[in-house]
Amino acid sequence: MPSKGKKISVAVVVLAIIGIAGFLVLTSPWMWSATHDIPDIESAEGEADLNNGRRIFVASDCATCHATTDQESDEQLGGGMVLDTAFGKFHMPNISPDPEHGIGDWSLAEFDRALREGVGPSSLWPDGKNLYPAFPYTSYVRMEPDDVRDLYAYMMELPESDKVVPDHELKFPYNLRRGIGVWRLAFLNDKSTAEVGVSADSLPEDVDREQFDKGRYLVEGAGHCVECHSPRTFMGNVPGDRRYAGGENPEGTGHYPNITPDETGIGFWSAASIANYLHTGISPIGRTAGGDMAEVIENTSQLPWEDLQAMAVYLNHLPPIDNPAPGMPEPNRTEEVVMLDNVVDNRPPLPTSEPQKIDVGDSVYVAGTKSLYLSSQASASKEQDGEGEDGKLLGGASLEVLDRENNRLKFEIKGWQPENSPTVIYQEKGQRVIMAALGDQAIEATQRGESETDPDTDQVWRPVTLEAWSRADEVNLDLDELWSYSKNAYETSCSSCHTLPDKEHYTANQWIGTLKSMKRFTTFNDDEYRLILSYLQNHSSDLNPETAGEAVPKHASEGVPQ
Repeated sequence: MPSKGKKISVAVVVLAIIGIAGFLVLTSPWMWSATHDIPDIESAEGEADLNNGRRIFVASDCATCHATTDQESDEQLGGGMVLDTAFGKFHMPNISPDPEHGIGDWSLAEFDRALREGVGPSSLWPDGKNLYPAFPYTSYVRMEPDDVRDLYAYMMELPESDKVVPDHELKFPYNLRRGIGVWRLAFLNDKSTAEVGVSADSLPEDVDREQFDKGRYLVEGAGHCVECHSPRTFMGNVPGDRRYAGGENPEGTGHYPNITPDETGIGFWSAASIANYLHTGISPIGRTAGGDMAEVIENTSQLPWEDLQAMAVYLNHLPPIDNPAPGMPEPNRTEEVVMLDNVVDNRPPLPTSEPQKIDVGDSVYVAGTKSLYLSSQASASKEQDGEGEDGKLLGGASLEVLDRENNRLKFEIKGWQPENSPTVIYQEKGQRVIMAALGDQAIEATQRGESETDPDTDQVWRPVTLEAWSRADEVNLDLDELWSYSKNAYETSCSSCHTLPDKEHYTANQWIGTLKSMKRFTTFNDDEYRLILSYLQNHSSDLNPETAGEAVPKHASEGVPQ
Protein backbone atom coordinates (compact mmCIF):
# COMPACT_ATOMS: atom_id res chain seq x y z
CA MET A 1 0.00 0.00 0.00
CA PRO A 2 1.52 3.37 -1.01
CA SER A 3 2.59 5.61 1.79
CA LYS A 4 0.84 8.90 2.53
CA GLY A 5 3.89 10.84 1.36
CA LYS A 6 3.99 9.00 -1.93
CA LYS A 7 0.30 9.71 -2.52
CA ILE A 8 0.91 13.39 -1.95
CA SER A 9 3.82 13.36 -4.39
CA VAL A 10 1.72 11.65 -7.03
CA ALA A 11 -1.07 14.14 -6.45
CA VAL A 12 1.36 17.04 -6.82
CA VAL A 13 2.73 15.61 -10.07
CA VAL A 14 -0.78 15.06 -11.43
CA LEU A 15 -1.81 18.58 -10.49
CA ALA A 16 1.36 19.93 -12.07
CA ILE A 17 0.65 18.03 -15.27
CA ILE A 18 -2.94 19.23 -15.28
CA GLY A 19 -1.75 22.79 -14.62
CA ILE A 20 0.83 22.69 -17.38
CA ALA A 21 -1.65 21.12 -19.78
CA GLY A 22 -4.25 23.72 -18.82
CA PHE A 23 -1.74 26.52 -19.33
CA LEU A 24 -0.72 25.16 -22.75
CA VAL A 25 -4.34 24.80 -23.80
CA LEU A 26 -5.38 28.22 -22.44
CA THR A 27 -2.45 30.00 -24.05
CA SER A 28 -2.58 28.07 -27.30
CA PRO A 29 -3.29 30.19 -30.41
CA TRP A 30 -5.73 27.46 -31.38
CA MET A 31 -7.90 28.37 -28.39
CA TRP A 32 -8.69 31.83 -29.82
CA SER A 33 -9.39 30.38 -33.25
CA ALA A 34 -11.74 27.82 -31.76
CA THR A 35 -13.74 30.41 -29.85
CA HIS A 36 -13.89 33.19 -32.45
CA ASP A 37 -15.02 33.46 -36.02
CA ILE A 38 -13.66 35.80 -38.69
CA PRO A 39 -14.13 35.52 -42.48
CA ASP A 40 -11.79 32.84 -43.79
CA ILE A 41 -9.00 33.88 -46.14
CA GLU A 42 -10.20 31.18 -48.51
CA SER A 43 -13.28 33.32 -49.13
CA ALA A 44 -11.17 35.80 -51.09
CA GLU A 45 -12.12 35.36 -54.72
CA GLY A 46 -10.30 36.23 -57.91
CA GLU A 47 -6.78 37.35 -58.69
CA ALA A 48 -4.88 39.65 -56.35
CA ASP A 49 -5.07 43.38 -57.12
CA LEU A 50 -1.59 44.84 -56.59
CA ASN A 51 -2.85 48.42 -56.80
CA ASN A 52 -5.29 47.75 -53.99
CA GLY A 53 -2.51 45.92 -52.16
CA ARG A 54 -0.42 49.09 -52.29
CA ARG A 55 -3.41 51.12 -51.06
CA ILE A 56 -3.90 48.81 -48.06
CA PHE A 57 -0.14 48.79 -47.43
CA VAL A 58 -0.14 52.59 -47.22
CA ALA A 59 -3.35 52.77 -45.17
CA SER A 60 -1.91 50.23 -42.71
CA ASP A 61 1.29 52.25 -42.11
CA CYS A 62 3.41 49.14 -42.59
CA ALA A 63 6.53 51.10 -43.47
CA THR A 64 6.21 53.40 -40.46
CA CYS A 65 7.36 50.58 -38.18
CA HIS A 66 8.96 48.05 -40.51
CA ALA A 67 10.95 50.12 -43.02
CA THR A 68 14.67 49.45 -42.94
CA THR A 69 16.25 51.96 -40.58
CA ASP A 70 18.43 54.73 -42.03
CA GLN A 71 16.83 54.66 -45.49
CA GLU A 72 13.90 56.50 -47.04
CA SER A 73 12.11 53.98 -49.27
CA ASP A 74 8.88 52.60 -47.84
CA GLU A 75 9.39 49.47 -49.94
CA GLN A 76 12.51 48.36 -48.05
CA LEU A 77 11.03 46.43 -45.12
CA GLY A 78 14.13 45.18 -43.32
CA GLY A 79 12.91 46.58 -39.99
CA GLY A 80 15.19 47.53 -37.13
CA MET A 81 13.24 50.34 -35.44
CA VAL A 82 13.13 50.06 -31.65
CA LEU A 83 9.98 50.80 -29.67
CA ASP A 84 10.96 51.43 -26.04
CA THR A 85 7.91 50.89 -23.83
CA ALA A 86 7.03 50.20 -20.21
CA PHE A 87 7.02 46.49 -21.09
CA GLY A 88 10.53 46.60 -22.58
CA LYS A 89 12.07 47.13 -26.00
CA PHE A 90 10.34 45.87 -29.12
CA HIS A 91 12.56 45.44 -32.17
CA MET A 92 10.46 45.84 -35.32
CA PRO A 93 11.08 42.69 -37.41
CA ASN A 94 12.11 42.27 -41.01
CA ILE A 95 8.92 41.70 -43.03
CA SER A 96 10.49 41.83 -46.48
CA PRO A 97 9.98 38.80 -48.77
CA ASP A 98 13.43 37.49 -47.86
CA PRO A 99 12.83 33.76 -47.15
CA GLU A 100 15.46 33.52 -44.39
CA HIS A 101 15.33 36.84 -42.53
CA GLY A 102 11.89 38.07 -43.52
CA ILE A 103 8.52 36.50 -44.36
CA GLY A 104 9.28 35.28 -47.87
CA ASP A 105 8.50 31.65 -47.04
CA TRP A 106 5.14 32.44 -45.44
CA SER A 107 2.03 31.23 -47.19
CA LEU A 108 -0.99 33.46 -47.63
CA ALA A 109 -2.71 31.55 -44.83
CA GLU A 110 0.24 32.12 -42.48
CA PHE A 111 0.40 35.80 -43.41
CA ASP A 112 -3.34 36.14 -42.80
CA ARG A 113 -3.11 34.40 -39.43
CA ALA A 114 -0.35 36.77 -38.32
CA LEU A 115 -2.15 39.85 -39.59
CA ARG A 116 -5.64 39.18 -38.33
CA GLU A 117 -5.12 36.78 -35.40
CA GLY A 118 -1.72 37.78 -34.07
CA VAL A 119 -0.12 34.36 -34.55
CA GLY A 120 3.04 33.72 -36.53
CA PRO A 121 4.60 30.47 -37.76
CA SER A 122 6.75 28.64 -35.20
CA SER A 123 9.41 26.00 -35.53
CA LEU A 124 8.93 25.09 -31.85
CA TRP A 125 5.18 25.04 -31.29
CA PRO A 126 2.82 23.23 -33.67
CA ASP A 127 0.02 25.69 -32.88
CA GLY A 128 2.09 28.76 -33.79
CA LYS A 129 3.75 31.68 -32.03
CA ASN A 130 1.72 34.37 -30.25
CA LEU A 131 2.64 37.84 -31.50
CA TYR A 132 2.83 40.83 -29.20
CA PRO A 133 0.06 43.42 -29.63
CA ALA A 134 2.66 46.10 -30.35
CA PHE A 135 1.73 44.77 -33.79
CA PRO A 136 -1.82 46.18 -34.18
CA TYR A 137 -3.61 42.97 -35.14
CA THR A 138 -6.32 44.09 -32.72
CA SER A 139 -7.39 46.43 -35.54
CA TYR A 140 -6.21 44.41 -38.53
CA VAL A 141 -8.50 41.59 -37.39
CA ARG A 142 -11.33 43.57 -39.03
CA MET A 143 -9.76 43.62 -42.50
CA GLU A 144 -11.59 41.83 -45.29
CA PRO A 145 -10.01 38.68 -46.84
CA ASP A 146 -9.72 40.35 -50.27
CA ASP A 147 -7.66 43.19 -48.80
CA VAL A 148 -5.43 40.74 -46.91
CA ARG A 149 -4.87 38.75 -50.12
CA ASP A 150 -3.99 41.91 -52.09
CA LEU A 151 -1.67 43.18 -49.36
CA TYR A 152 0.16 39.85 -49.25
CA ALA A 153 0.59 39.80 -53.03
CA TYR A 154 1.93 43.37 -53.04
CA MET A 155 4.40 42.79 -50.21
CA MET A 156 5.75 39.66 -51.85
CA GLU A 157 6.71 41.81 -54.86
CA LEU A 158 8.86 44.16 -52.77
CA PRO A 159 12.67 43.96 -52.53
CA GLU A 160 14.16 41.34 -50.24
CA SER A 161 16.28 42.40 -47.27
CA ASP A 162 18.77 40.21 -45.43
CA LYS A 163 18.90 42.50 -42.40
CA VAL A 164 19.00 40.58 -39.12
CA VAL A 165 16.87 42.12 -36.37
CA PRO A 166 17.49 41.08 -32.73
CA ASP A 167 14.80 39.57 -30.53
CA HIS A 168 12.64 41.73 -28.29
CA GLU A 169 14.10 42.74 -24.92
CA LEU A 170 11.10 42.53 -22.60
CA LYS A 171 10.72 42.48 -18.84
CA PHE A 172 9.37 39.49 -16.92
CA PRO A 173 6.65 38.26 -17.26
CA TYR A 174 6.10 39.96 -20.64
CA ASN A 175 9.01 38.01 -22.10
CA LEU A 176 6.91 34.84 -21.78
CA ARG A 177 5.44 35.04 -25.26
CA ARG A 178 3.20 32.04 -24.69
CA GLY A 179 1.26 34.01 -22.07
CA ILE A 180 0.08 36.42 -24.78
CA GLY A 181 -2.43 33.70 -25.63
CA VAL A 182 -4.37 34.64 -22.49
CA TRP A 183 -4.20 38.33 -23.45
CA ARG A 184 -5.54 37.51 -26.90
CA LEU A 185 -8.44 35.58 -25.40
CA ALA A 186 -9.27 38.51 -23.14
CA PHE A 187 -8.81 41.46 -25.48
CA LEU A 188 -8.68 40.38 -29.13
CA ASN A 189 -12.28 40.46 -30.30
CA ASP A 190 -13.64 39.39 -33.67
CA LYS A 191 -16.23 42.17 -33.98
CA SER A 192 -16.63 43.71 -37.40
CA THR A 193 -15.97 47.42 -37.97
CA ALA A 194 -19.74 47.97 -37.89
CA GLU A 195 -19.97 46.28 -34.48
CA VAL A 196 -16.92 47.85 -32.82
CA GLY A 197 -17.21 51.27 -34.45
CA VAL A 198 -19.84 53.99 -34.52
CA SER A 199 -23.26 52.84 -35.66
CA ALA A 200 -24.68 54.44 -38.78
CA ASP A 201 -28.22 54.20 -37.40
CA SER A 202 -28.12 57.56 -35.62
CA LEU A 203 -26.35 59.55 -38.33
CA PRO A 204 -27.91 62.78 -39.61
CA GLU A 205 -29.79 62.31 -42.87
CA ASP A 206 -27.32 64.41 -44.87
CA VAL A 207 -24.40 62.05 -44.16
CA ASP A 208 -23.51 59.73 -47.03
CA ARG A 209 -23.89 56.24 -45.50
CA GLU A 210 -21.68 54.55 -48.08
CA GLN A 211 -18.91 57.08 -47.50
CA PHE A 212 -19.31 56.72 -43.73
CA ASP A 213 -19.06 52.92 -43.93
CA LYS A 214 -15.95 53.15 -46.07
CA GLY A 215 -14.33 55.54 -43.61
CA ARG A 216 -15.26 53.35 -40.66
CA TYR A 217 -13.66 50.34 -42.32
CA LEU A 218 -10.41 52.22 -43.00
CA VAL A 219 -10.21 53.90 -39.59
CA GLU A 220 -11.19 50.89 -37.49
CA GLY A 221 -9.31 48.39 -39.65
CA ALA A 222 -6.21 49.06 -41.72
CA GLY A 223 -5.76 52.62 -40.43
CA HIS A 224 -5.76 51.39 -36.79
CA CYS A 225 -6.13 54.99 -35.54
CA VAL A 226 -7.51 53.80 -32.22
CA GLU A 227 -4.25 52.06 -31.32
CA CYS A 228 -2.32 55.30 -30.80
CA HIS A 229 -5.05 57.83 -30.04
CA SER A 230 -6.47 56.03 -27.00
CA PRO A 231 -5.41 55.45 -23.41
CA ARG A 232 -4.48 51.96 -22.27
CA THR A 233 -4.94 50.06 -19.03
CA PHE A 234 -2.09 48.43 -17.12
CA MET A 235 -2.84 45.32 -19.22
CA GLY A 236 -2.16 47.22 -22.42
CA ASN A 237 -5.71 47.11 -23.79
CA VAL A 238 -7.82 50.07 -24.91
CA PRO A 239 -10.84 50.69 -22.62
CA GLY A 240 -13.97 50.68 -24.76
CA ASP A 241 -15.41 53.91 -23.36
CA ARG A 242 -12.22 55.92 -24.02
CA ARG A 243 -11.56 55.02 -27.63
CA TYR A 244 -9.89 57.88 -29.55
CA ALA A 245 -9.77 60.09 -26.43
CA GLY A 246 -5.97 60.41 -26.52
CA GLY A 247 -3.33 58.83 -24.35
CA GLU A 248 0.31 58.51 -23.45
CA ASN A 249 2.69 57.33 -26.16
CA PRO A 250 4.35 53.91 -25.67
CA GLU A 251 7.69 55.48 -24.76
CA GLY A 252 6.07 57.50 -21.99
CA THR A 253 7.63 60.69 -23.38
CA GLY A 254 4.58 62.39 -24.83
CA HIS A 255 0.87 62.32 -25.46
CA TYR A 256 -1.23 61.36 -28.47
CA PRO A 257 -4.09 63.85 -28.80
CA ASN A 258 -7.78 63.34 -28.33
CA ILE A 259 -9.27 63.08 -31.84
CA THR A 260 -12.93 62.88 -30.90
CA PRO A 261 -15.18 65.82 -31.91
CA ASP A 262 -15.08 67.30 -28.41
CA GLU A 263 -13.82 70.75 -27.35
CA THR A 264 -10.84 69.00 -25.75
CA GLY A 265 -10.24 67.10 -29.00
CA ILE A 266 -10.78 68.25 -32.57
CA GLY A 267 -14.38 69.35 -32.25
CA PHE A 268 -13.70 72.54 -34.21
CA TRP A 269 -12.26 70.62 -37.20
CA SER A 270 -14.62 70.11 -40.09
CA ALA A 271 -14.55 66.87 -42.09
CA ALA A 272 -12.83 68.83 -44.89
CA SER A 273 -10.15 70.00 -42.44
CA ILE A 274 -9.51 66.44 -41.26
CA ALA A 275 -9.19 65.17 -44.83
CA ASN A 276 -6.90 68.04 -45.72
CA TYR A 277 -4.74 67.30 -42.65
CA LEU A 278 -4.39 63.64 -43.63
CA HIS A 279 -3.36 64.79 -47.12
CA THR A 280 -1.01 67.66 -46.26
CA GLY A 281 -0.14 67.39 -42.59
CA ILE A 282 -1.32 70.98 -42.07
CA SER A 283 -3.90 71.47 -39.32
CA PRO A 284 -6.71 74.06 -39.49
CA ILE A 285 -4.57 76.45 -37.42
CA GLY A 286 -1.60 76.12 -39.75
CA ARG A 287 0.52 73.77 -37.64
CA THR A 288 2.50 71.05 -39.39
CA ALA A 289 2.29 67.46 -38.16
CA GLY A 290 5.43 66.33 -36.36
CA GLY A 291 6.82 63.26 -34.63
CA ASP A 292 5.00 59.99 -35.20
CA MET A 293 2.11 61.72 -36.95
CA ALA A 294 4.46 63.14 -39.57
CA GLU A 295 5.34 59.56 -40.50
CA VAL A 296 1.66 58.65 -40.63
CA ILE A 297 1.00 61.59 -42.97
CA GLU A 298 3.72 60.27 -45.31
CA ASN A 299 1.42 57.29 -45.77
CA THR A 300 -2.04 58.85 -45.70
CA SER A 301 -0.94 61.53 -48.17
CA GLN A 302 -0.62 58.73 -50.73
CA LEU A 303 -4.17 57.50 -50.29
CA PRO A 304 -6.89 58.42 -52.80
CA TRP A 305 -8.70 61.62 -51.88
CA GLU A 306 -11.95 59.68 -51.66
CA ASP A 307 -10.47 57.48 -48.91
CA LEU A 308 -9.36 60.51 -46.91
CA GLN A 309 -12.77 62.11 -47.23
CA ALA A 310 -14.41 58.90 -46.02
CA MET A 311 -12.05 58.61 -43.04
CA ALA A 312 -12.72 62.26 -42.17
CA VAL A 313 -16.49 61.80 -42.27
CA TYR A 314 -16.23 58.84 -39.91
CA LEU A 315 -13.83 60.57 -37.49
CA ASN A 316 -16.10 63.59 -37.47
CA HIS A 317 -18.94 61.41 -36.11
CA LEU A 318 -17.11 59.65 -33.29
CA PRO A 319 -18.71 60.08 -29.86
CA PRO A 320 -17.19 63.22 -28.28
CA ILE A 321 -15.15 62.49 -25.15
CA ASP A 322 -14.07 65.17 -22.68
CA ASN A 323 -10.38 64.43 -22.11
CA PRO A 324 -7.98 67.42 -22.04
CA ALA A 325 -4.34 66.78 -22.81
CA PRO A 326 -1.96 66.72 -19.82
CA GLY A 327 -1.46 70.22 -18.43
CA MET A 328 -4.48 71.61 -20.26
CA PRO A 329 -7.54 72.85 -18.34
CA GLU A 330 -11.15 71.95 -18.93
CA PRO A 331 -12.90 74.33 -21.35
CA ASN A 332 -14.35 77.39 -19.66
CA ARG A 333 -18.08 77.20 -20.35
CA THR A 334 -19.02 80.14 -18.14
CA GLU A 335 -19.09 83.88 -18.75
CA GLU A 336 -16.33 84.40 -16.19
CA VAL A 337 -12.86 85.29 -17.49
CA VAL A 338 -10.37 82.77 -16.12
CA MET A 339 -6.61 83.35 -16.31
CA LEU A 340 -4.41 80.26 -16.35
CA ASP A 341 -1.66 80.00 -13.73
CA ASN A 342 0.77 78.57 -16.24
CA VAL A 343 0.07 80.94 -19.13
CA VAL A 344 3.26 81.79 -21.05
CA ASP A 345 3.62 84.57 -23.61
CA ASN A 346 5.93 82.97 -26.17
CA ARG A 347 4.97 85.00 -29.21
CA PRO A 348 7.92 86.39 -31.17
CA PRO A 349 8.69 90.13 -31.11
CA LEU A 350 7.64 92.32 -34.02
CA PRO A 351 10.08 92.00 -36.92
CA THR A 352 12.23 95.13 -37.04
CA SER A 353 15.54 96.14 -38.57
CA GLU A 354 18.44 97.49 -36.52
CA PRO A 355 17.94 101.30 -36.46
CA GLN A 356 21.61 102.01 -37.21
CA LYS A 357 21.36 100.14 -40.52
CA ILE A 358 18.69 102.47 -41.93
CA ASP A 359 20.04 105.21 -44.20
CA VAL A 360 18.84 108.03 -46.42
CA GLY A 361 17.21 106.72 -49.60
CA ASP A 362 16.03 103.46 -48.02
CA SER A 363 12.48 102.25 -48.27
CA VAL A 364 11.22 101.09 -44.89
CA TYR A 365 7.98 99.52 -43.69
CA VAL A 366 6.29 100.19 -40.38
CA ALA A 367 6.14 97.23 -37.98
CA GLY A 368 4.68 98.78 -34.83
CA THR A 369 2.44 101.84 -34.53
CA LYS A 370 4.68 104.94 -34.52
CA SER A 371 4.23 108.58 -33.60
CA LEU A 372 5.01 111.13 -36.31
CA TYR A 373 6.09 114.74 -35.89
CA LEU A 374 6.47 117.62 -38.32
CA SER A 375 10.05 118.45 -37.28
CA SER A 376 13.03 116.76 -35.70
CA GLN A 377 12.97 119.23 -32.83
CA ALA A 378 9.28 118.57 -32.21
CA SER A 379 9.93 114.84 -32.23
CA ALA A 380 12.59 115.17 -29.54
CA SER A 381 10.85 117.72 -27.32
CA LYS A 382 7.32 116.31 -27.47
CA GLU A 383 8.56 112.79 -26.73
CA GLN A 384 10.60 114.05 -23.79
CA ASP A 385 7.75 116.13 -22.36
CA GLY A 386 5.11 113.49 -23.07
CA GLU A 387 3.14 115.86 -25.26
CA GLY A 388 0.86 114.63 -28.04
CA GLU A 389 2.21 113.63 -31.41
CA ASP A 390 1.17 115.09 -34.77
CA GLY A 391 -0.11 111.79 -36.05
CA LYS A 392 0.45 108.04 -36.16
CA LEU A 393 1.97 105.61 -38.66
CA LEU A 394 0.29 102.21 -38.80
CA GLY A 395 1.66 98.74 -39.43
CA GLY A 396 2.48 97.97 -43.05
CA ALA A 397 2.87 101.62 -44.10
CA SER A 398 5.57 102.23 -46.73
CA LEU A 399 8.00 105.12 -46.14
CA GLU A 400 10.88 106.67 -48.08
CA VAL A 401 13.77 107.93 -45.86
CA LEU A 402 14.71 111.52 -46.78
CA ASP A 403 17.06 112.48 -43.96
CA ARG A 404 18.45 111.29 -40.65
CA GLU A 405 19.44 113.01 -37.41
CA ASN A 406 20.84 110.65 -34.81
CA ASN A 407 18.04 108.19 -34.01
CA ARG A 408 15.35 110.08 -35.91
CA LEU A 409 14.31 109.74 -39.53
CA LYS A 410 12.72 112.21 -41.88
CA PHE A 411 10.49 110.29 -44.24
CA GLU A 412 8.01 110.76 -47.01
CA ILE A 413 4.72 108.91 -47.14
CA LYS A 414 2.58 108.87 -50.27
CA GLY A 415 -1.01 107.75 -50.52
CA TRP A 416 -4.59 108.84 -51.14
CA GLN A 417 -7.33 110.67 -49.28
CA PRO A 418 -11.06 110.84 -49.94
CA GLU A 419 -12.03 114.42 -50.66
CA ASN A 420 -13.81 114.85 -47.33
CA SER A 421 -11.54 112.73 -45.11
CA PRO A 422 -8.25 114.56 -44.54
CA THR A 423 -7.49 112.80 -41.24
CA VAL A 424 -6.21 109.56 -42.77
CA ILE A 425 -3.89 108.49 -45.57
CA TYR A 426 -4.89 105.38 -47.48
CA GLN A 427 -2.47 103.17 -49.36
CA GLU A 428 -4.51 103.03 -52.57
CA LYS A 429 -7.34 104.96 -54.14
CA GLY A 430 -10.61 103.20 -53.40
CA GLN A 431 -9.02 100.70 -51.00
CA ARG A 432 -9.37 100.94 -47.24
CA VAL A 433 -5.77 100.14 -46.29
CA ILE A 434 -4.90 102.87 -43.78
CA MET A 435 -1.25 103.87 -43.46
CA ALA A 436 -1.46 106.97 -41.25
CA ALA A 437 -3.81 108.96 -39.02
CA LEU A 438 -3.18 112.71 -38.88
CA GLY A 439 -3.60 115.48 -36.33
CA ASP A 440 -4.55 119.06 -37.22
CA GLN A 441 -1.02 120.30 -37.94
CA ALA A 442 -0.18 117.23 -40.03
CA ILE A 443 -3.38 117.76 -42.04
CA GLU A 444 -2.23 121.32 -42.78
CA ALA A 445 1.23 120.08 -43.83
CA THR A 446 -0.10 117.45 -46.23
CA GLN A 447 0.40 118.25 -49.92
CA ARG A 448 -2.52 117.30 -52.15
CA GLY A 449 -2.68 116.67 -55.91
CA GLU A 450 -5.46 116.88 -58.46
CA SER A 451 -8.76 115.20 -57.59
CA GLU A 452 -9.70 111.94 -59.32
CA THR A 453 -13.08 110.22 -59.39
CA ASP A 454 -13.19 106.47 -58.85
CA PRO A 455 -15.35 105.14 -61.72
CA ASP A 456 -16.55 102.19 -59.64
CA THR A 457 -17.77 104.15 -56.59
CA ASP A 458 -17.96 107.79 -57.81
CA GLN A 459 -15.85 108.73 -54.81
CA VAL A 460 -13.47 111.66 -55.23
CA TRP A 461 -9.86 110.96 -54.22
CA ARG A 462 -6.70 113.03 -54.08
CA PRO A 463 -3.09 111.82 -54.14
CA VAL A 464 -1.28 113.12 -51.05
CA THR A 465 2.27 113.41 -49.81
CA LEU A 466 3.47 114.12 -46.28
CA GLU A 467 6.98 114.68 -44.96
CA ALA A 468 7.43 114.09 -41.24
CA TRP A 469 9.80 112.73 -38.59
CA SER A 470 9.78 109.67 -36.40
CA ARG A 471 12.17 107.47 -34.46
CA ALA A 472 14.26 104.94 -36.37
CA ASP A 473 12.90 101.96 -34.43
CA GLU A 474 9.83 99.81 -35.13
CA VAL A 475 10.46 99.69 -38.89
CA ASN A 476 11.83 97.03 -41.24
CA LEU A 477 13.85 97.25 -44.43
CA ASP A 478 12.47 93.93 -45.66
CA LEU A 479 8.76 93.82 -46.49
CA ASP A 480 8.85 90.05 -47.01
CA GLU A 481 10.00 89.62 -43.41
CA LEU A 482 7.07 91.72 -42.24
CA TRP A 483 4.58 89.65 -44.26
CA SER A 484 6.15 86.37 -43.14
CA TYR A 485 5.60 87.34 -39.50
CA SER A 486 2.00 88.36 -40.21
CA LYS A 487 1.27 85.24 -42.23
CA ASN A 488 2.52 83.01 -39.44
CA ALA A 489 0.43 84.89 -36.87
CA TYR A 490 -2.62 84.46 -39.08
CA GLU A 491 -2.07 80.77 -39.80
CA THR A 492 -1.51 79.80 -36.17
CA SER A 493 -4.61 81.56 -34.90
CA CYS A 494 -7.18 83.20 -37.19
CA SER A 495 -7.09 80.55 -39.91
CA SER A 496 -8.62 77.95 -37.60
CA CYS A 497 -11.93 79.57 -38.48
CA HIS A 498 -11.17 81.94 -41.34
CA THR A 499 -9.44 79.76 -43.93
CA LEU A 500 -11.56 80.35 -47.00
CA PRO A 501 -12.70 77.70 -49.50
CA ASP A 502 -11.19 79.62 -52.39
CA LYS A 503 -8.06 81.74 -52.26
CA GLU A 504 -9.58 84.53 -54.38
CA HIS A 505 -12.74 84.95 -52.32
CA TYR A 506 -11.90 88.00 -50.27
CA THR A 507 -11.21 91.68 -50.89
CA ALA A 508 -9.33 94.30 -48.91
CA ASN A 509 -12.50 95.98 -47.66
CA GLN A 510 -13.91 92.74 -46.23
CA TRP A 511 -11.41 92.80 -43.38
CA ILE A 512 -12.27 96.27 -42.13
CA GLY A 513 -13.33 96.25 -38.50
CA THR A 514 -13.39 92.47 -38.13
CA LEU A 515 -10.11 91.72 -36.40
CA LYS A 516 -10.67 93.85 -33.30
CA SER A 517 -14.01 92.13 -32.74
CA MET A 518 -12.02 88.94 -32.08
CA LYS A 519 -10.05 90.54 -29.26
CA ARG A 520 -11.84 88.45 -26.63
CA PHE A 521 -10.62 85.25 -28.30
CA THR A 522 -6.94 86.11 -28.70
CA THR A 523 -4.09 87.91 -26.94
CA PHE A 524 -2.88 89.93 -29.92
CA ASN A 525 -1.96 93.52 -29.11
CA ASP A 526 -2.93 96.42 -31.36
CA ASP A 527 0.32 96.37 -33.33
CA GLU A 528 -0.02 92.67 -34.07
CA TYR A 529 -3.63 93.16 -35.17
CA ARG A 530 -2.61 95.98 -37.47
CA LEU A 531 0.10 93.89 -39.16
CA ILE A 532 -2.24 90.96 -39.69
CA LEU A 533 -4.89 93.29 -41.11
CA SER A 534 -2.41 95.01 -43.43
CA TYR A 535 -1.07 91.65 -44.59
CA LEU A 536 -4.53 90.29 -45.40
CA GLN A 537 -5.54 93.46 -47.20
CA ASN A 538 -2.35 93.61 -49.25
CA HIS A 539 -2.86 90.02 -50.37
CA SER A 540 -6.51 90.40 -51.30
CA SER A 541 -7.85 89.70 -54.77
CA ASP A 542 -8.72 93.29 -55.61
CA LEU A 543 -5.64 95.03 -54.24
CA ASN A 544 -3.00 92.55 -55.36
CA PRO A 545 -4.41 89.90 -57.72
CA GLU A 546 -0.98 88.32 -58.34
CA THR A 547 -0.64 87.24 -54.71
CA ALA A 548 -4.33 87.02 -53.87
CA GLY A 549 -5.14 84.67 -51.05
CA GLU A 550 -1.65 84.00 -49.79
CA ALA A 551 -3.17 84.38 -46.35
CA VAL A 552 -4.65 80.96 -47.01
CA PRO A 553 -1.71 78.50 -46.86
CA LYS A 554 -0.77 77.35 -50.34
CA HIS A 555 0.16 73.88 -49.21
CA ALA A 556 -3.23 73.43 -47.57
CA SER A 557 -5.01 73.34 -50.89
CA GLU A 558 -2.52 72.41 -53.58
CA GLY A 559 -3.34 69.03 -55.06
CA VAL A 560 -6.46 68.64 -52.95
CA PRO A 561 -9.85 68.66 -54.65
CA GLN A 562 -12.09 71.34 -53.14
